[in-house]
Amino acid sequence: MTCLSSNVSARTYICIIQLITLVMRKSFILAFLFATLPLVSYAQQGSKGKGKTEISINISGAPIDVNFEDDSYDYASDLASIYGMKERNYVYSPLFSVMGEYLLKNKISLGMEAVYWYTSKDYYDPFMDEVTGAYSRHSVALMPGIKYRYSIKKYFSLHSGVSAGAVLQFGKDGQQDINAVKPVFQVVPIGMRIGNDFYVTLEYYFGNIALGARVGIGYRF
Repeated sequence: MTCLSSNVSARTYICIIQLITLVMRKSFILAFLFATLPLVSYAQQGSKGKGKTEISINISGAPIDVNFEDDSYDYASDLASIYGMKERNYVYSPLFSVMGEYLLKNKISLGMEAVYWYTSKDYYDPFMDEVTGAYSRHSVALMPGIKYRYSIKKYFSLHSGVSAGAVLQFGKDGQQDINAVKPVFQVVPIGMRIGNDFYVTLEYYFGNIALGARVGIGYRF
């Protein structure tokens, strides 16, 4: 920026405006830097793993649904004995869960997990070659739990855990409504975590909800 003519008032005003704009830009940059310094410092402290709260999102395979047949509506038991009523078109969603945990100590944490899954099937009459009814059910479980962590490294750790709670199930079985509350539990004999503040987990677990592997991503703060 150059201001060489002092005898023209218009140019003087332009120079003043340009100077004010330049000062405002510099001030904004300095203010931005000072404002971000605490955030940078906080991020550096968080990267050392000093946070005690964690939240993660997880997904696993299809549910076991050990009581699936027990919940079936027996509205056509007489026809089933004659025609051999069948069930088909089973649909199982993966299990989706959100988990929050709080570290009591370096190796022990308490948590709460919310799990959702969906199941459905059709009732089929092979004699008439037609679908005679449908079953659909949503399940939402809440399970408090405890986890123990061992072999803790900076970016890798192993853990085991157990949780138990209740599941609310609702939906339709033919013309009947499904409304049930059942106890649930799950055990994680072995799991691994890779990362620090942002992390990935891989677990093997079993219970009366599902059996198999579960993967998740989480954040510690």
